[in-house]
Amino acid sequence: MTAAAAMTVMTSAPAFADEAVTDRNVEMVIFGSGYHVDSVTIHGVPEPQGPAEYQFTYYASTSPTKTHTMICGGSSTGNSCAHKFSIDATYGGGAGIRSCGSIKRVDNQQILGVACKDW
Repeated sequence: MTAAAAMTVMTSAPAFADEAVTDRNVEMVIFGSGYHVDSVTIHGVPEPQGPAEYQFTYYASTSPTKTHTMICGGSSTGNSCAHKFSIDATYGGGAGIRSCGSIKRVDNQQILGVACKDW
């Protein structure tokens, strides 16, 4: 199996507890079973510079966007740049649904990454 074929198989598989997808400096950890998502945690990898204000966003092509803004990053805040969103949704396999998590630094609008899963 080629690397591209393996990646296609990997990205279309159903979510299981602690499945993670990454893009650049963002990781989205999916908690659920099969095609049901209980929650996701979006965090910076590695910890973003700061302290600074960051906006965490979760969206799926079939549900409303969720956002959370907080000051985090660096070692002086004591806060890890991570946020857990409660989702409670079931996504149909092979239906073209995509869910994504991203982190954006608010002061300069820098997007750290957009980690997505295709269902």
